[in-house]
Amino acid sequence: MKIIFLFLLALALASVPAAAHCPLCTGAVVAGAVGAKYLGLDVTIIGIFSGAFAISLGLWIGRKIRRFIPFQTAILVIASFLLTILPAMPLIKDTVYVPILLAGEPGTLLNQIYFVNKLLLGSIIGGIATLLAYWLHVFVKKQRGKVLFPFQGIAFTVGALVIASMVTYLVM
Repeated sequence: MKIIFLFLLALALASVPAAAHCPLCTGAVVAGAVGAKYLGLDVTIIGIFSGAFAISLGLWIGRKIRRFIPFQTAILVIASFLLTILPAMPLIKDTVYVPILLAGEPGTLLNQIYFVNKLLLGSIIGGIATLLAYWLHVFVKKQRGKVLFPFQGIAFTVGALVIASMVTYLVM
């Protein structure tokens, strides 16, 4: 317990420059995924944090390396997502029925029930929530000329993931 306290104290006292989707943001979403697994939450909730980790990692790497090609950051984010989530999908066997009844005659493409892996579903939700939080952080920073409070990017990201997790938990 003393080691955990000292570690948290060192984190609180450390001087870390505020940057959107820095290693601290990535670490926060990993901690959320581990915490969700430890608490025994549904695989979809773990997927939300796993998808957020993949997106955060792609954004972080995209900011750190020099630009060589157009849309390099977007390509890195997509590659990070695919290379993180797809290898983990066979390890999770939970599936959920997602009814797709948008239009069409019975038996057509839009009027069927599809099977979706819970990890993939959660990862897509988490990825979208992370991107929305990142864009909100950038928008607020651009409008105000600075961040509103220290670690604003982390707060927006974790807040979006908690809201997405609560909504997903209530729906599932």
